[in-house]
Parts: sequence; C-alpha cells; structure tokens
Amino acid sequence: MKNKFIQFLVVGAMALSLTSCFENPSWTYDMAPVVEFKNPRTGFATQPTNNVSNGAAQRTIRQLLKRDSILVQLVGAQRPEATTLGYVIDAAKSTAVENINYRILESKGSVTIPANSSSAYIKFEILEGIPTTVAATQNFPLVLTLTGNDQIKPSENYKTFTLNIRR
Repeated sequence: MKNKFIQFLVVGAMALSLTSCFENPSWTYDMAPVVEFKNPRTGFATQPTNNVSNGAAQRTIRQLLKRDSILVQLVGAQRPEATTLGYVIDAAKSTAVENINYRILESKGSVTIPANSSSAYIKFEILEGIPTTVAATQNFPLVLTLTGNDQIKPSENYKTFTLNIRR
C-alpha cells in the first residue's frame, strides 16, 4: 500500500512539473481585425440562435416591435479613426420588402464604427406591411451580409445575419 502511494505521488509530481513547460497562453486577439454580426437582445422576448456551422445568425421578431437594430462588432484593436464598413441585403434570400416590411434608418449599405470604439448598429424600422390574412407563424426574412472594407474583412462565421419578421 505504501509503495502504491509513493508511485501516485511520483506520477503526480511529474504531471505537475511537465505543465510548467508549456507557454502561458495569450488572451489578446493578435490576428488581423475582422467584423461580425452579433445578436444581443437584452430585455426582449425573442429567440436568438447562432449556428456557426453554416455561418448563420438569426433572430425572429414581430412587426409590432416597430424598431430594431443589429450589432456590428469589430474583433481586434480599436481604431483611432471612424471606420465605415459595407453590407448588402441579399435579395435572393430575403422576402421582406424595403418600405413595406422594414426601412433602414441610416445610410443604407454602410455602417460606421466610431473612433476608439468596437461596435455600431444597423438601425431599422419595422413597418406593418404584413397583411392580417398571413399566418402569424410565417416569416419574412431580411438577410444581411457584411462586406467590410479594404482594411477589415468580415468574419467567415458571422458575416451573415437573418432577421425574420412576423405579423
């Protein structure tokens, strides 16, 4: 029994001594900066889902919400100047119609992250364009894809966001 205890202590001491040979991990993001969509909805009863396997992030809202926004986040060091990034609305995948189901409140196709900041919002108004004859469970998706700019590219996992609008 004493022999097994000594073996256990020797193996434990070896395991502890070997872990000191590993480098301390750096918790600082040191890759090229990227931008991505995030899906925060603090205080709202919605069902956000992030599915990294196909690069889709989505959220379902009711048209009664009236206003909503999607967060665009810079992953990397903050920049000393304002950064304008592009995005497109995927007409092939979107059935929500501009000025009937939604209206972009600021400049369409671009969002600006202020200087010394890490995020900005694409803000839009939800219009009551869905007829009452449509089932309340039918979605009208609005699909946005980040395009970035010359210096900052979009993250492959989070460059697309789908906002499903319901009656």
